[in-house]
Amino acid sequence: MKIYRLLSGWLIIALGICPAIAHAQEEIPWKLIGATQDWTNNYNLFYYKIAQINDSTHRYASLVEVSVQGDANFFDRQGTYLIRIDKWESSRRFDGMEIQCTSGNPKAAVFFVFNNALWMRSNYQWGGIYVKATNLLTNQSPLTGGTYGQTLVPPNGFLARTDYYGLKCDFDNNRFEKLPYTDVTGFVYDSTGLSLGKPVRNGILNINSIGRTDGDLVFMTKDSTSAQCDFFSNYKGGTDLQNGVLGYGVRPMSKAWQIWEKGYNSIWTNLFHVGVNGNVGIGTLNPQAKLAVKGTVLAQRVKVTVAAADWPDYVFSKNYVLPSLQEVENYIRQHQHLPDMPAAAEVARDGHDLGEVNRKLVQKVEELTLYIIDLQKRIAALEQRP
Repeated sequence: MKIYRLLSGWLIIALGICPAIAHAQEEIPWKLIGATQDWTNNYNLFYYKIAQINDSTHRYASLVEVSVQGDANFFDRQGTYLIRIDKWESSRRFDGMEIQCTSGNPKAAVFFVFNNALWMRSNYQWGGIYVKATNLLTNQSPLTGGTYGQTLVPPNGFLARTDYYGLKCDFDNNRFEKLPYTDVTGFVYDSTGLSLGKPVRNGILNINSIGRTDGDLVFMTKDSTSAQCDFFSNYKGGTDLQNGVLGYGVRPMSKAWQIWEKGYNSIWTNLFHVGVNGNVGIGTLNPQAKLAVKGTVLAQRVKVTVAAADWPDYVFSKNYVLPSLQEVENYIRQHQHLPDMPAAAEVARDGHDLGEVNRKLVQKVEELTLYIIDLQKRIAALEQRP
């Protein structure tokens, strides 16, 4: 008996010290606040004030649910929203608010956020709008107390509106962030454009799974024992986790980004390599230049720049010493190639510079032109002899 009295006394003291505990989690049941449209005025949609600051001394930590029940003949005209409202006492504006569709179609309603009130409107006719709330601190509530400001006039001066996405509102710092949302068919979107499992749309990223029969369309794996992180598309499953028809992967390995293919090939085949030094390789893992291609390069035009002083027009200068044909002949006999031109063994070992070889070819053509001009003069002189 003494223990019972002691516990009762402590409970009375606790309730006296923390009176808010006695009222915590007080829930207001669902309540119809009105029809979605005006039945007497061309069925125009109503705007309702859902929440407001009823007293600047109030402190709010409330959860408010709003259910929009549009035309029951359609699956996508209903939506339920969870709204969190926070406010510190002695403030004439909210501190924080979050609006998120938790069930149904996020496009069923639109919310208009003010610094001291929240309005909404259904996007569909032939239904009703319901509200309920849980007040977490005493009996202070941001609900409008039965007066919902029903009007056909759109609210003006709002800070933000939801449209189809949710909102996270930071009134203290005047920030309003759009939240990801799930549409009525279950597809997930980000307000900035990310979509998962939806046909291609205008946005930043889309992963399309239309027609997928099994496995994953996109597969990402990270081996805990290595630094590699692989990203695959058109993954089909099987015993090999990286097996797939046209399965491409991007993997940072050896301080490089590489693209591999496994589908047409029986093993992983490297298609593209970008090294940490900026060298790019196509068909090669070890590019020794800014661009290295293992195979044929097909182009409509290739342009190589060279300094004006290095272009062989200097051959036509009066100061240029043109080798005699005898000197050229002696060089060819000894080296089996023209002077200043690379030898076959050198080209086979190191390749050749297209720009440099082309420059030397122009030089040889200009030297050959001078030889022909000289021979023509000699022939003309011989023809003039009696």
